[in-house]
Amino acid sequence: MLFNHKKHEFEIGGRKCSFETGKLALRSESAILARMGDTVVEVNVNTAPAKGELDYFPLSVEYIERFYASGKISGSRFVKIERFPSDDAVLKARMIDRAIRSRFPEDYRNEVSLVVTVMSYDEENDPVLLAINAASVALLNSSAPFDGPVAGVRMGIVDGKIQPLYKSLEDVDEENQMNYVLGGDGKVFTMIDAGCYEIPEEKVLEAMESSLSEMKVWVENQSKFVDMLEKKEKEYTPFVIDETLLNDLSDFLGEKVLENLLAADKAKHESTKEEANKHFEGKHSKANIAEAYDKLQKKALRKYVKENKKRVDGRDLDEIREMAAEVDLLPRVHGSGLFTRGVTQVLSIATLGSLKDAKLVDDMLGEKEKRYMHYYNDLPFAYGEAERVRLNPSRRAVGHGMLAEKALIPVIPSESEFPYTILVMSEIQGENGSSSMASACGSSLALMAAGVPIKKIVGGIACGLVTDEDGSFHVLTDMQGVEDFYGDMDFKVTGTRDGITAVQMDNKMSGITMEIVKETFAKSKVAREKVISVIEEAIPSARGEISEYAPKVAVEKIPVDKIGELIGPGGKNIRELTERTGAEISVEEDGTVNIYSSDKESIESAVKYIKGLSFVPVVGESYEGKVVSIMEYGAFVDIAPGVSGLVHVSEITDEFVKDVNQFLKVGDVVKIKILEKDKMGRLKFSIKQAKGDTEAIATGQRLVDPD
Repeated sequence: MLFNHKKHEFEIGGRKCSFETGKLALRSESAILARMGDTVVEVNVNTAPAKGELDYFPLSVEYIERFYASGKISGSRFVKIERFPSDDAVLKARMIDRAIRSRFPEDYRNEVSLVVTVMSYDEENDPVLLAINAASVALLNSSAPFDGPVAGVRMGIVDGKIQPLYKSLEDVDEENQMNYVLGGDGKVFTMIDAGCYEIPEEKVLEAMESSLSEMKVWVENQSKFVDMLEKKEKEYTPFVIDETLLNDLSDFLGEKVLENLLAADKAKHESTKEEANKHFEGKHSKANIAEAYDKLQKKALRKYVKENKKRVDGRDLDEIREMAAEVDLLPRVHGSGLFTRGVTQVLSIATLGSLKDAKLVDDMLGEKEKRYMHYYNDLPFAYGEAERVRLNPSRRAVGHGMLAEKALIPVIPSESEFPYTILVMSEIQGENGSSSMASACGSSLALMAAGVPIKKIVGGIACGLVTDEDGSFHVLTDMQGVEDFYGDMDFKVTGTRDGITAVQMDNKMSGITMEIVKETFAKSKVAREKVISVIEEAIPSARGEISEYAPKVAVEKIPVDKIGELIGPGGKNIRELTERTGAEISVEEDGTVNIYSSDKESIESAVKYIKGLSFVPVVGESYEGKVVSIMEYGAFVDIAPGVSGLVHVSEITDEFVKDVNQFLKVGDVVKIKILEKDKMGRLKFSIKQAKGDTEAIATGQRLVDPD
């Protein structure tokens, strides 16, 4: 055989799976083709020597979804090739990154590029789960010193039981109550990304414990495949900080190490580093000094927490910073909420629109609409920095926005309950630890202030972690920036008083144990209750009505066979109705019609017309109608859209009618009585017989008396 082709086939959950290499991307350092059912992903890993002295590990993860994978062509009229990753693809790339990043050595600084391409998608087997596992295999088969295997699994609830899931899930709902994606090696967790439909902590913990067994099956098959392959050298030049530099820098700085840590003043840190750079100029590089300084800070943080059982800002380990919440800061928006925790501060703004304002999402499965969205904006001033403003959101901003969105999905009212498109924008005013959780809190405030009837208040908190060499650990409730940077974990949990709605975790260790997870959930629940209480003080529940500046909505129902009549050829009728009434109108497939306008008369006018579409005329009843045409033998009158009949000259008045125009004009609104409906469905009206009736269904503006 020309190529060194290797393949391992196995089954997971009754699904045929395989890993293979040596068939595609022959110039790639490591190319893995992975399959589950008819879903196929290709993962390519390539490495390169470190480019200079970096103070971070340059791992790049890309997740690319090709429309051809599911036999689709992009719905965009102008662009048919996928140019930019969707928000969903960005989230999946971040998920893979978090699952594997902590399993590289701290002293590794080589460039690592990991590219996942979804080549085939059967809509039954989730490509991102396959991608996490294939990424682990590809890294094990590369020259990168990856400490794997690491598996990716999804847990859900089926018929009330915790079970592994293999199919892609989007938002959670009453039917799909759990979408819990985890990375780990069967003993510890490296990543969590979950959406839950108000699931109690104990149920979530059960799912996590069950996931470890599912991981082991993947890990075993990864190992079997890797054992078939030729081993590659894992040698690299470590980025090691000389112990002499650490000792010399520690002696030079003395008490400043702890003083700067406790002060939490960025200017002091930078000033101290400059002093060190001048002192050690010619002996050590700035990059090495910066790395050594961070190591001393990290060591000081751990020592302080361990010895004092306190945080560097003086708080107890489970103490939350001072919180405040308020609504209606912005007078003309539909709803605004400001949430502050320490100096982390988020201003969230809710905007309501018609269902036509829903976002059109174009992906491998085709086009779909999204009516609830949350976006996260963090500009340089939020960090106290003088940097240029980025025009496009960073991957971090996309991820934080989607996490807060996921947190609120279980409490957002359904389209039938609240027929609006809902957009929340969180403007970060201050960043020092978990602005994403503050965004979830701000969203609750803004939505309730806008009158969106969310089912319950959602709050969120992030917990950090400090571990010691002896295996002991301290979970830190309401993690701040310095604890995130120098600590071991960022564990975010959102939920209501009754259960969890979202979880996200990444760590800097090789993995997080169940013991740490259990303590984190316990502390998060207590903290979440306190956060929700602060929100309730500002606004206990959604307002009974929406903002005066938001569009009002009326909902009508018409027969399905009347939808075409309302819309008209090419949308002609509905456009004319919109122009005539000033109301925005959207029609659903089941005949539900939503009428939006900030003007009451505009809505009433449109409702009046639409009600006519479901009108069923009754012989013998009287109605108001509009004269639409005059003939020698009588007049045709419309009593509802598409419902018209003839008033014969003999039924206009008791007098002799020589000229119909002397009695009626086009546009006149008259009261008629339905005399009969013939075999062909034609209606015959009478004006003179309707004169004695006291009631009629109103459809016009003016009633004329032909007498």
